[in-house]
Amino acid sequence: MDEWDIAKASNLYKVEEWGLGYFTINDRGNLCVRSTKNGPHKVDLKQLVDELRARKVQPPILIRILDILRDRISELAGCFNQAISDYDYKAPYFPLYPIKVNQQRHVVEAMLEFGKPYGLGLEAGSKAELLAVLALTEDPKNPIICNGYKDAEFVELVAMAHKMGKNIFPVIEKYSELESFIRHYKETGIMPNLGIRIKLATRGSGQWAKTGGENSKFGLHTPEVLQAIRRLKEEDLLHHLKLLHFHIGSQVTQITVIKKALNEAGRMFVEMSKLGAPLEYLDVGGGLGVDYDGSTRDTFSTINYSIQEYANDVVYRIQQLCVENKIACPTLLSESGRYLTAHYSLLITNISSTGRSTPINQQFKLPNNAVSSLTEMVDIISNIKASNYLESYHDAVQYRGELMNLFSLGYLDLEGRAMMEEAYNTIIAKVIEFARQDEHEPVELAGLDRGPSDIYFANFSLFQSLPDAWAINQVFPIIPIHRLKEKPTKKAVVVDLTCDSDGIIREYIGDNEENPYLPLHQVDPEEPYYVGIFMIGAYQETLGELHNLFGDTHAVQIEIQGENQYRISSYIKGDTVNDVLGYVSYSTKDLIHKMRTQIEKAVENGHLTLDESAQMMDQYEQGMYGYTYFED
Repeated sequence: MDEWDIAKASNLYKVEEWGLGYFTINDRGNLCVRSTKNGPHKVDLKQLVDELRARKVQPPILIRILDILRDRISELAGCFNQAISDYDYKAPYFPLYPIKVNQQRHVVEAMLEFGKPYGLGLEAGSKAELLAVLALTEDPKNPIICNGYKDAEFVELVAMAHKMGKNIFPVIEKYSELESFIRHYKETGIMPNLGIRIKLATRGSGQWAKTGGENSKFGLHTPEVLQAIRRLKEEDLLHHLKLLHFHIGSQVTQITVIKKALNEAGRMFVEMSKLGAPLEYLDVGGGLGVDYDGSTRDTFSTINYSIQEYANDVVYRIQQLCVENKIACPTLLSESGRYLTAHYSLLITNISSTGRSTPINQQFKLPNNAVSSLTEMVDIISNIKASNYLESYHDAVQYRGELMNLFSLGYLDLEGRAMMEEAYNTIIAKVIEFARQDEHEPVELAGLDRGPSDIYFANFSLFQSLPDAWAINQVFPIIPIHRLKEKPTKKAVVVDLTCDSDGIIREYIGDNEENPYLPLHQVDPEEPYYVGIFMIGAYQETLGELHNLFGDTHAVQIEIQGENQYRISSYIKGDTVNDVLGYVSYSTKDLIHKMRTQIEKAVENGHLTLDESAQMMDQYEQGMYGYTYFED
């Protein structure tokens, strides 16, 4: 076995790349978390889980570190302010938090609190979000951006919020919304400051590229923008048009796309200003990505730019256009929700069991009547070497095909097929080993690493806790939180507890073009084995669904106060079976009554004794109020 150390573990799991200094491995081989990048104090996650279990908090556990949000806001605002200073930009920048990214109250309140020094505002995209945002933004200076569909009630709420002094901007995303505001103005005399969202020809890059561009769901085409300006002029309301907004898609992977979009949006800003629109704000929308993968490959899980480069491009390109056209530079806004929230929460779960599909390298004892193809396949194992491994691979593939045909025709029994599969997997493992040492690895063997792997059953629901991994194959960092001083020897595929065949994580972090397995350790049945799933603060906490009625996990909020010192500032108990059954309109009282009736009939019919009936009824009632996940 190659010599193994913590540095190799960190490189294997790309901890420094995606972790950004918030996560690191300590001398014990345990993963740790910090509240600031490369901060002085860290908390050992394995120790934290052990102490939570001592408090009767069982995994899976969602762990939230709100101070990471503070650090992310500070870095985002700091990069923009640095660019403003470097380029002598003549207007300020304010970050916006679009609450659709994570509407949890503690997140939104933390954003407002931590964002006070930077004038952070909120973005709402629905009536429900707007109602929450209006109540939470007590400082009238906080910018509030209103996107999404707007009915008459939405329009009225925005108008009244404007009248009471809130710094609110409803963004016109389809032309009919403008008429709704004009109609309300004629009825009430109240007109808030307006924004217009434009559809750019520029499209984003990555998984969400289709959410931008000329065929995007929201925004006005150029003719509609001209029509809106003329319409506002007709009503003598053009002075209320203060903001221009665009969005090129979430998690933009290429900085060249951002540069192109900024040029196009900047030109629109200039031309609209020339037509008399008194624009004071430019909202560059979302799109600022994060690196989930830690690799250099071109996927929608990575980005090829830094936050400072992003801020520099926004500031420089908008200033260049405004100065050239003698137009005042606008106040800049950005809706970088993924960037702000992704790192702040993580899920720790235990591996409940494993299913072996890798070869066990057993001593193959052939029966006397073994078919020749099986004998030939087993002989390959002892004869394979560096000089003939490709030939051995070809022979194994041939014999495997012959033996599968024999099994289908009834000439190979189940024991023979099992031996064939074990022998074939053993050969493939040896072929991979020789191929890795070969200076000129055959192209046809490039995909063999996707072969036999071990199934690791993790105590969580993919659909509840990691919906984007299921829906769009989003890659999230997954790493054992302990035993990192040991070399992982298993090629693992992580699956969840649901009965759905889609409850499987199909791609993992790493350098290869595709990584269909995750290196993990051999699990000791006598010791718990924990893995962490990281960067799930954006979208995952609110997109989850009740597949198989697995509910919310326990959630613990910690404040890091010193080296391995923390305070649990909040604990939210995960859903019980009673909770999730209630979500789908079951009555626990009614179910218990129905179950008791059936148990009594079973006693009458002699199928259960009184003691057994009491035991079953106790188990049934206790199960109703237990965690929906496995408990020790």
